[in-house]
Amino acid sequence: MTPTKTLPMIQTVDLSKSYSLGGSTVHALDGVTLAVAAGEFVAVIGSSGSGKSTLMNMLGGLDQPDSGSVIIDGKNVGSLKPRDLAAYRGETLGFVFQQFQLMPRRNALANVMLPLQYRRPGVPDGEARAQAALDAVGLGDRGHHKPTELSGGQQQRVAIARALVGSPSLLLADEPTGALDSRTSAEIMDLLVTLNRNDGLTIVLITHDLEVADYASRVITMSDGKIISDEPRSVEAA
Repeated sequence: MTPTKTLPMIQTVDLSKSYSLGGSTVHALDGVTLAVAAGEFVAVIGSSGSGKSTLMNMLGGLDQPDSGSVIIDGKNVGSLKPRDLAAYRGETLGFVFQQFQLMPRRNALANVMLPLQYRRPGVPDGEARAQAALDAVGLGDRGHHKPTELSGGQQQRVAIARALVGSPSLLLADEPTGALDSRTSAEIMDLLVTLNRNDGLTIVLITHDLEVADYASRVITMSDGKIISDEPRSVEAA
């Protein structure tokens, strides 16, 4: 019997994207081909303008390429209709951003529940799932605190819980430690490593910080819209 071939969680093929800027053309992505297996923790690094954020937007279905394809968990993201694309973002992806983007008037539990409110059909156990997500990031006892009552690191943990509440198969993290001090950054990265190792969550992290990238098991370097290196890393146990 021929063994079944496991498809990559992420596959991009000859991905290109250009923008017009000041009368000139900027090649944000220039023929990017990439495969990421389920359960990998990948960091994408590069200077400003390297194309890493544009790549993140393509993976998240937030922007469309000029040419090439993005296949996530067997879905051709570029061919999805708007309703299916919204469902893809809500069910397959979790997003974590540099700025925590929490609703200031809602407590932590309500912030974590927010993505579930857009699910159709609704999620009857949404509060229990949100509480479990807060427990998973070590904030199970802070659910009734508003963002202003939490430290920066705690707010980012709430944002991670919000990303996890929908049980995504892929977590996209865009500079998740950019607004944090070094000690808190290390705590957040340790949490991401734990989620990757213990829960098998696939993570793609965008960063310009080499120390942050060192937490990943694979580091991809971009420059001028191209991948210039793709290296596995030996990550010590957290």
